[in-house]
Amino acid sequence: MNIDIFCRVIDNYGDIGVCWRLAKELMLSDHSVTIISDHLEVFAKIFHEVNPSKNFQICCFNGKNLKLYRWQDQIENYMPGDMVIEAFACNIPESFIEKFTDKTIWINLEYLSAEDWIEGCHKLPSLQNRGLKKFFFFPGFTSGTGGINFNSNTLKLDKKELRHHVCRQLGLNQTLSDRFWFFIFCYETPNIKTVIECVLKHHPETLLLLPESRSTDYLKNTGFFEELKNEFPHAVCHEYPMVEQSEFDKILGSTDLNLVRGEDSICQAMLYGTPFIWHIYEQDNNAHLEKLEAMLDRFCKFATDETASVIRKAMVKFNEKISSQDILCANFNEFMLEYDKICEAAEKWSDYLYANNNLSTNLLKFYYDLTERKF
Repeated sequence: MNIDIFCRVIDNYGDIGVCWRLAKELMLSDHSVTIISDHLEVFAKIFHEVNPSKNFQICCFNGKNLKLYRWQDQIENYMPGDMVIEAFACNIPESFIEKFTDKTIWINLEYLSAEDWIEGCHKLPSLQNRGLKKFFFFPGFTSGTGGINFNSNTLKLDKKELRHHVCRQLGLNQTLSDRFWFFIFCYETPNIKTVIECVLKHHPETLLLLPESRSTDYLKNTGFFEELKNEFPHAVCHEYPMVEQSEFDKILGSTDLNLVRGEDSICQAMLYGTPFIWHIYEQDNNAHLEKLEAMLDRFCKFATDETASVIRKAMVKFNEKISSQDILCANFNEFMLEYDKICEAAEKWSDYLYANNNLSTNLLKFYYDLTERKF
Protein backbone atom coordinates (compact mmCIF):
# COMPACT_ATOMS: atom_id res chain seq x y z
CA MET A 1 0.00 0.00 0.00
CA ASN A 2 1.13 3.58 -0.69
CA ILE A 3 0.68 5.97 2.23
CA ASP A 4 1.18 9.75 2.27
CA ILE A 5 1.71 11.67 5.52
CA PHE A 6 1.31 15.47 5.54
CA CYS A 7 2.88 17.24 8.52
CA ARG A 8 3.59 20.82 9.55
CA VAL A 9 6.07 21.38 12.37
CA ILE A 10 4.44 23.44 15.11
CA ASP A 11 5.81 22.09 18.38
CA ASN A 12 9.47 21.67 17.44
CA TYR A 13 10.22 17.91 17.38
CA GLY A 14 6.76 16.80 18.50
CA ASP A 15 4.74 16.84 15.27
CA ILE A 16 7.40 15.39 13.01
CA GLY A 17 8.38 12.99 15.80
CA VAL A 18 4.91 11.45 15.80
CA CYS A 19 4.80 11.27 12.00
CA TRP A 20 8.29 9.80 11.66
CA ARG A 21 7.58 7.13 14.28
CA LEU A 22 4.34 6.20 12.51
CA ALA A 23 6.09 6.17 9.13
CA LYS A 24 8.80 3.81 10.40
CA GLU A 25 6.29 1.29 11.66
CA LEU A 26 4.30 1.45 8.41
CA MET A 27 7.50 0.97 6.39
CA LEU A 28 8.54 -1.99 8.53
CA SER A 29 5.12 -3.47 7.71
CA ASP A 30 6.18 -3.31 4.03
CA HIS A 31 4.14 -0.27 3.02
CA SER A 32 5.51 2.54 0.87
CA VAL A 33 5.51 5.86 2.75
CA THR A 34 5.85 9.45 1.54
CA ILE A 35 6.17 12.35 4.00
CA ILE A 36 5.40 15.94 2.94
CA SER A 37 6.65 18.29 5.67
CA ASP A 38 8.04 21.75 6.32
CA HIS A 39 11.05 22.64 8.51
CA LEU A 40 13.16 19.72 7.30
CA GLU A 41 16.02 21.00 9.45
CA VAL A 42 14.00 19.83 12.47
CA PHE A 43 13.37 16.43 10.89
CA ALA A 44 17.11 16.11 10.19
CA LYS A 45 17.82 16.40 13.92
CA ILE A 46 15.92 13.18 14.66
CA PHE A 47 16.67 11.36 11.37
CA HIS A 48 20.14 12.12 10.12
CA GLU A 49 19.55 10.82 6.59
CA VAL A 50 17.46 13.92 5.87
CA ASN A 51 19.10 16.69 3.86
CA PRO A 52 17.25 19.91 4.83
CA SER A 53 18.29 21.72 1.63
CA LYS A 54 16.50 19.35 -0.77
CA ASN A 55 12.93 19.71 -1.99
CA PHE A 56 12.72 15.98 -2.72
CA GLN A 57 14.82 13.05 -1.52
CA ILE A 58 14.70 9.34 -0.87
CA CYS A 59 16.00 8.40 2.57
CA CYS A 60 16.93 4.88 3.58
CA PHE A 61 15.87 3.43 6.95
CA ASN A 62 16.58 -0.23 7.82
CA GLY A 63 16.59 -1.17 4.16
CA LYS A 64 13.32 0.66 3.45
CA ASN A 65 13.01 3.81 1.35
CA LEU A 66 11.15 6.88 2.56
CA LYS A 67 10.12 9.47 -0.01
CA LEU A 68 10.38 12.94 1.46
CA TYR A 69 9.09 16.19 -0.03
CA ARG A 70 9.47 19.67 1.37
CA TRP A 71 6.00 21.15 2.03
CA GLN A 72 4.82 23.17 -0.95
CA ASP A 73 1.56 24.29 -2.48
CA GLN A 74 1.77 21.70 -5.21
CA ILE A 75 3.97 18.85 -6.41
CA GLU A 76 4.14 18.15 -10.12
CA ASN A 77 2.48 14.87 -11.14
CA TYR A 78 1.38 14.15 -7.57
CA MET A 79 -0.86 11.10 -7.23
CA PRO A 80 -2.34 10.38 -3.80
CA GLY A 81 -1.52 7.24 -1.91
CA ASP A 82 -4.13 4.62 -1.04
CA MET A 83 -4.24 6.27 2.39
CA VAL A 84 -3.49 9.94 3.03
CA ILE A 85 -2.81 11.02 6.61
CA GLU A 86 -3.34 14.68 7.47
CA ALA A 87 -1.49 15.06 10.77
CA PHE A 88 -2.88 17.44 13.38
CA ALA A 89 -5.19 19.44 11.08
CA CYS A 90 -2.23 20.71 9.05
CA ASN A 91 -4.52 21.74 6.14
CA ILE A 92 -3.41 19.90 3.04
CA PRO A 93 -3.18 22.34 0.08
CA GLU A 94 -6.13 22.21 -2.29
CA SER A 95 -3.93 21.22 -5.25
CA PHE A 96 -3.32 17.85 -3.55
CA ILE A 97 -6.93 17.34 -2.46
CA GLU A 98 -8.09 17.89 -6.04
CA LYS A 99 -6.31 14.63 -6.93
CA PHE A 100 -8.13 12.62 -4.24
CA THR A 101 -10.82 10.19 -5.40
CA ASP A 102 -13.61 8.33 -3.65
CA LYS A 103 -11.10 5.49 -3.19
CA THR A 104 -8.66 7.68 -1.25
CA ILE A 105 -8.82 6.90 2.47
CA TRP A 106 -8.26 10.32 4.00
CA ILE A 107 -7.32 10.27 7.69
CA ASN A 108 -7.41 13.27 10.01
CA LEU A 109 -4.85 12.16 12.60
CA GLU A 110 -5.72 14.01 15.80
CA TYR A 111 -3.64 14.83 18.86
CA LEU A 112 -3.33 12.33 21.67
CA SER A 113 -6.00 12.60 24.36
CA ALA A 114 -7.28 10.66 27.35
CA GLU A 115 -10.62 12.44 27.48
CA ASP A 116 -13.75 10.26 27.37
CA TRP A 117 -15.39 12.08 24.45
CA ILE A 118 -12.79 11.03 21.88
CA GLU A 119 -14.08 7.45 21.78
CA GLY A 120 -17.39 8.77 20.42
CA CYS A 121 -15.61 10.72 17.66
CA HIS A 122 -12.92 8.17 16.81
CA LYS A 123 -13.27 6.89 13.19
CA LEU A 124 -16.19 9.21 12.42
CA PRO A 125 -16.32 10.53 8.83
CA SER A 126 -16.47 14.21 7.93
CA LEU A 127 -18.01 15.01 4.54
CA GLN A 128 -15.77 17.16 2.30
CA ASN A 129 -16.13 18.73 -1.17
CA ARG A 130 -16.94 16.40 -4.07
CA GLY A 131 -18.38 13.85 -1.65
CA LEU A 132 -14.97 12.95 -0.23
CA LYS A 133 -14.81 11.70 3.36
CA LYS A 134 -12.14 12.51 5.93
CA PHE A 135 -12.06 10.19 8.94
CA PHE A 136 -11.15 11.33 12.45
CA PHE A 137 -8.55 9.07 14.04
CA PHE A 138 -7.68 9.68 17.69
CA PRO A 139 -4.57 8.24 19.37
CA GLY A 140 -5.43 7.44 22.97
CA PHE A 141 -5.13 5.22 25.99
CA THR A 142 -8.05 2.80 25.55
CA SER A 143 -9.12 0.07 23.15
CA GLY A 144 -11.82 2.44 21.86
CA THR A 145 -9.15 4.76 20.38
CA GLY A 146 -6.28 4.48 17.92
CA GLY A 147 -3.85 3.46 20.65
CA ILE A 148 -0.34 4.70 21.36
CA ASN A 149 2.24 5.45 18.69
CA PHE A 150 5.20 3.11 19.19
CA ASN A 151 7.62 0.99 17.21
CA SER A 152 7.35 -2.74 17.83
CA ASN A 153 11.11 -3.28 17.52
CA THR A 154 11.85 -1.16 20.61
CA LEU A 155 9.69 -2.93 23.16
CA LYS A 156 11.09 -2.90 26.71
CA LEU A 157 14.79 -3.53 26.33
CA ASP A 158 17.03 -4.53 29.25
CA LYS A 159 17.87 -1.39 31.25
CA LYS A 160 21.39 -2.50 32.15
CA GLU A 161 22.26 -3.11 28.50
CA LEU A 162 20.63 0.18 27.52
CA ARG A 163 22.76 2.08 30.03
CA HIS A 164 25.96 0.62 28.67
CA HIS A 165 24.82 1.54 25.15
CA VAL A 166 23.86 5.10 26.16
CA CYS A 167 27.19 5.63 27.94
CA ARG A 168 29.02 4.60 24.78
CA GLN A 169 26.86 6.77 22.52
CA LEU A 170 27.03 9.88 24.72
CA GLY A 171 30.66 9.50 25.74
CA LEU A 172 29.86 8.89 29.40
CA ASN A 173 32.00 6.88 31.81
CA GLN A 174 30.50 3.44 32.38
CA THR A 175 30.90 3.95 36.14
CA LEU A 176 27.92 6.32 35.94
CA SER A 177 25.66 3.33 35.19
CA ASP A 178 24.97 2.75 38.87
CA ARG A 179 23.67 6.26 39.55
CA PHE A 180 20.11 7.59 39.53
CA TRP A 181 19.42 8.81 35.97
CA PHE A 182 17.08 11.77 35.43
CA PHE A 183 16.19 12.77 31.85
CA ILE A 184 14.86 16.31 31.26
CA PHE A 185 13.25 17.41 28.00
CA CYS A 186 10.48 19.94 28.59
CA TYR A 187 9.41 23.57 28.17
CA GLU A 188 10.81 26.58 30.01
CA THR A 189 9.58 26.91 33.58
CA PRO A 190 11.17 27.71 36.96
CA ASN A 191 9.47 24.55 38.21
CA ILE A 192 12.26 22.47 36.61
CA LYS A 193 14.75 23.84 39.11
CA THR A 194 12.60 22.90 42.09
CA VAL A 195 12.12 19.35 40.81
CA ILE A 196 15.84 18.87 40.10
CA GLU A 197 16.78 20.10 43.58
CA CYS A 198 14.22 17.78 45.14
CA VAL A 199 15.51 14.76 43.21
CA LEU A 200 19.10 15.62 44.15
CA LYS A 201 18.24 15.78 47.84
CA HIS A 202 17.24 12.12 47.58
CA HIS A 203 19.99 11.16 45.11
CA PRO A 204 22.92 13.64 45.38
CA GLU A 205 24.99 11.82 42.74
CA THR A 206 22.24 11.88 40.09
CA LEU A 207 23.18 11.91 36.41
CA LEU A 208 21.12 14.63 34.69
CA LEU A 209 20.66 13.88 30.99
CA LEU A 210 20.05 17.15 29.15
CA PRO A 211 19.49 16.98 25.39
CA GLU A 212 19.47 20.03 23.13
CA SER A 213 16.13 21.59 24.06
CA ARG A 214 14.28 24.62 25.33
CA SER A 215 14.57 23.36 28.91
CA THR A 216 18.35 22.90 28.69
CA ASP A 217 18.74 26.40 27.22
CA TYR A 218 16.56 27.79 30.00
CA LEU A 219 18.64 26.16 32.73
CA LYS A 220 21.88 27.42 31.16
CA ASN A 221 20.62 30.95 30.58
CA THR A 222 19.41 31.33 34.18
CA GLY A 223 22.76 30.20 35.61
CA PHE A 224 21.22 27.17 37.28
CA PHE A 225 24.05 24.76 36.42
CA GLU A 226 26.57 26.93 38.24
CA GLU A 227 24.32 27.06 41.30
CA LEU A 228 23.97 23.29 41.14
CA LYS A 229 27.72 22.69 41.19
CA ASN A 230 27.99 24.54 44.48
CA GLU A 231 25.04 22.89 46.21
CA PHE A 232 25.35 19.38 44.75
CA PRO A 233 29.01 18.92 43.71
CA HIS A 234 28.65 15.16 43.09
CA ALA A 235 25.80 15.47 40.60
CA VAL A 236 26.71 15.16 36.90
CA CYS A 237 25.02 17.37 34.27
CA HIS A 238 25.48 15.99 30.78
CA GLU A 239 24.39 18.18 27.86
CA TYR A 240 24.39 16.75 24.35
CA PRO A 241 23.04 17.55 20.86
CA MET A 242 19.68 16.14 19.81
CA VAL A 243 20.05 12.51 18.74
CA GLU A 244 18.15 10.38 16.26
CA GLN A 245 14.74 9.18 17.39
CA SER A 246 15.87 5.58 17.87
CA GLU A 247 18.69 6.74 20.18
CA PHE A 248 16.33 9.12 21.98
CA ASP A 249 14.11 6.12 22.78
CA LYS A 250 17.01 4.15 24.21
CA ILE A 251 17.93 7.04 26.48
CA LEU A 252 14.32 7.22 27.74
CA GLY A 253 14.39 3.49 28.40
CA SER A 254 17.62 3.69 30.37
CA THR A 255 16.54 6.21 33.00
CA ASP A 256 14.98 6.19 36.47
CA LEU A 257 12.80 9.28 35.95
CA ASN A 258 11.70 11.11 32.80
CA LEU A 259 10.49 14.72 32.71
CA VAL A 260 9.24 15.12 29.17
CA ARG A 261 7.05 17.28 26.98
CA GLY A 262 5.15 16.60 23.79
CA GLU A 263 3.00 13.75 22.61
CA ASP A 264 5.70 11.56 21.13
CA SER A 265 8.11 11.75 24.06
CA ILE A 266 5.49 11.12 26.74
CA CYS A 267 4.14 8.08 24.93
CA GLN A 268 7.59 6.49 24.79
CA ALA A 269 8.29 7.41 28.43
CA MET A 270 5.04 5.72 29.50
CA LEU A 271 5.72 2.62 27.44
CA TYR A 272 9.07 2.01 29.11
CA GLY A 273 7.32 1.60 32.46
CA THR A 274 9.49 4.17 34.26
CA PRO A 275 8.13 6.97 36.50
CA PHE A 276 7.46 10.08 34.45
CA ILE A 277 6.34 13.69 34.66
CA TRP A 278 4.45 15.05 31.67
CA HIS A 279 5.00 18.73 30.95
CA ILE A 280 1.93 19.15 28.80
CA TYR A 281 1.67 21.85 26.11
CA GLU A 282 0.06 24.92 27.68
CA GLN A 283 -3.31 26.04 26.28
CA ASP A 284 -5.64 28.95 26.89
CA ASN A 285 -8.03 28.80 29.86
CA ASN A 286 -6.00 25.94 31.38
CA ALA A 287 -7.49 23.47 28.88
CA HIS A 288 -4.21 21.54 29.08
CA LEU A 289 -4.83 20.80 32.76
CA GLU A 290 -8.10 19.09 31.86
CA LYS A 291 -6.22 16.87 29.41
CA LEU A 292 -3.59 16.14 32.03
CA GLU A 293 -6.22 15.23 34.60
CA ALA A 294 -7.90 12.92 32.08
CA MET A 295 -4.63 11.03 31.58
CA LEU A 296 -4.04 10.89 35.34
CA ASP A 297 -7.54 9.47 35.86
CA ARG A 298 -6.55 6.51 33.69
CA PHE A 299 -2.95 6.09 34.86
CA CYS A 300 -3.78 6.35 38.55
CA LYS A 301 -6.15 3.37 38.37
CA PHE A 302 -2.98 1.28 38.43
CA ALA A 303 -1.82 2.76 41.75
CA THR A 304 -3.15 2.63 45.29
CA ASP A 305 -5.20 5.62 46.40
CA GLU A 306 -2.28 6.98 48.41
CA THR A 307 0.22 6.62 45.57
CA ALA A 308 -2.26 8.01 43.06
CA SER A 309 -2.71 11.12 45.20
CA VAL A 310 1.06 11.67 45.31
CA ILE A 311 1.39 11.29 41.52
CA ARG A 312 -1.50 13.61 40.83
CA LYS A 313 -0.40 16.40 43.19
CA ALA A 314 3.16 16.40 41.84
CA MET A 315 2.24 16.39 38.16
CA VAL A 316 -0.60 18.91 38.35
CA LYS A 317 1.40 21.32 40.48
CA PHE A 318 4.35 21.11 38.07
CA ASN A 319 2.06 22.09 35.17
CA GLU A 320 0.47 25.08 36.86
CA LYS A 321 1.63 28.33 35.29
CA ILE A 322 2.09 30.07 38.63
CA SER A 323 3.10 27.44 41.12
CA SER A 324 4.16 27.82 44.74
CA GLN A 325 7.71 26.48 44.83
CA ASP A 326 7.32 25.43 48.47
CA ILE A 327 4.23 23.35 47.67
CA LEU A 328 5.85 21.93 44.53
CA CYS A 329 8.93 20.95 46.55
CA ALA A 330 6.77 19.26 49.19
CA ASN A 331 4.82 17.40 46.51
CA PHE A 332 7.95 16.14 44.80
CA ASN A 333 9.49 15.13 48.08
CA GLU A 334 6.46 12.89 48.54
CA PHE A 335 6.88 11.70 44.95
CA MET A 336 10.46 10.60 45.62
CA LEU A 337 9.51 8.94 48.91
CA GLU A 338 6.78 7.03 47.06
CA TYR A 339 9.11 6.27 44.13
CA ASP A 340 9.14 2.44 44.39
CA LYS A 341 5.34 2.26 44.40
CA ILE A 342 5.17 4.69 41.47
CA CYS A 343 7.51 2.32 39.60
CA GLU A 344 5.01 -0.50 40.13
CA ALA A 345 2.14 1.62 38.83
CA ALA A 346 4.18 2.77 35.80
CA GLU A 347 4.99 -0.83 34.92
CA LYS A 348 1.33 -1.87 35.05
CA TRP A 349 0.33 1.18 32.99
CA SER A 350 2.93 0.28 30.37
CA ASP A 351 1.65 -3.30 30.08
CA TYR A 352 -1.89 -1.98 29.66
CA LEU A 353 -0.86 0.41 26.88
CA TYR A 354 0.99 -2.28 24.95
CA ALA A 355 -2.08 -4.51 25.09
CA ASN A 356 -4.09 -1.92 23.09
CA ASN A 357 -1.79 -2.35 20.05
CA ASN A 358 0.12 0.47 18.44
CA LEU A 359 -1.22 3.31 16.32
CA SER A 360 0.00 1.89 13.01
CA THR A 361 -1.63 -1.52 13.59
CA ASN A 362 -4.95 0.09 14.48
CA LEU A 363 -4.72 2.48 11.54
CA LEU A 364 -4.05 -0.32 9.08
CA LYS A 365 -6.90 -2.39 10.47
CA PHE A 366 -9.24 0.57 10.02
CA TYR A 367 -8.09 0.96 6.40
CA TYR A 368 -8.69 -2.70 5.63
CA ASP A 369 -12.07 -2.66 7.35
CA LEU A 370 -13.12 0.31 5.19
CA THR A 371 -11.87 -1.20 1.95
CA GLU A 372 -12.81 -4.77 2.88
CA ARG A 373 -9.33 -5.89 1.98
CA LYS A 374 -7.50 -8.65 3.84
CA PHE A 375 -5.43 -7.40 6.77
